[in-house]
Amino acid sequence: MIPERIKISKVEFYITNVCNLTCEDCNRFNNLDFRGWQKWSDYEEMYKEWAQYIDIDQIVILGGEPLLNPTVLEWAYGLEKIWGKYVQILTNGTRLNHVRGLYKLVSETNNWVGISLHDQNYLPELEKELEKFMIPPITKFAKGHPASRYGADYEFLDSNTTVTPGSGRDVNRAWIPVWIQDEFMPSAIKFLPDGRYGLHSSVPDDAHAVCPIVQNKSYHFIRGKLYKCGPVALFPEFDEQHNFDISDSDRDLLNSYAPLSIDDFPTKGAEFLSTIDNPIPQCKFCPTKNEFKKIISIRKGLE
Repeated sequence: MIPERIKISKVEFYITNVCNLTCEDCNRFNNLDFRGWQKWSDYEEMYKEWAQYIDIDQIVILGGEPLLNPTVLEWAYGLEKIWGKYVQILTNGTRLNHVRGLYKLVSETNNWVGISLHDQNYLPELEKELEKFMIPPITKFAKGHPASRYGADYEFLDSNTTVTPGSGRDVNRAWIPVWIQDEFMPSAIKFLPDGRYGLHSSVPDDAHAVCPIVQNKSYHFIRGKLYKCGPVALFPEFDEQHNFDISDSDRDLLNSYAPLSIDDFPTKGAEFLSTIDNPIPQCKFCPTKNEFKKIISIRKGLE
């Protein structure tokens, strides 16, 4: 008999390592030559099983740049169907007009797109992209506006008033929030003089105490498994592709983290979730410098 579902406030479904921007100190290493993405149909059945055990209040799809994943809309519609919750796609905003069907997703369903803008200088270009993507005239709200829905730095509402019979929606509009996120903490990855990549060697409790991922409770689903955070999930994969310059003992530690799989949930799920906010030994690889700095965000030219 399946027990009552455990509620989690928010989970980020990370679906691709690939990004078209190089943002300094990206904490998921997508500014580097990090490859690999996840096809929805490969994991759909796993997530159907997961939904028997956990309930999620807020579902976010991200990467990398999620709109570079060719199955991103399958992820959005699939997760909405499985959990019965509206799904947010968190994008850098550069690919809005490259995904067929994206406007329909945000205007004809309650799923939505949020934009994390990593360079304020790109805002005028982003507004041009939104003019192509949305139905003009477009209303722009600044932070603090009484009509704001998401509390973002900017919000854009279009003028589509097409009513879909039987949809239960008065109007089919796209409403897109934009958050300015152009300051990052140092990444776990260190650039070594010989061109190789290293990691930090911190006191785990100290790194955990200043970690913004911890503070935001950014739990991750990756390839059908639940992780405390993105970095601990991605360390082994990045190491396979780029071979960190670390000791054998650190490599063993890096690979020793055990995410929660659906097969293990009945016996390990409750304990895993009760301790998910605690420090883990792999926090050693993250920095203890609690200092945000303005980043440089450059296009890679990936299309």
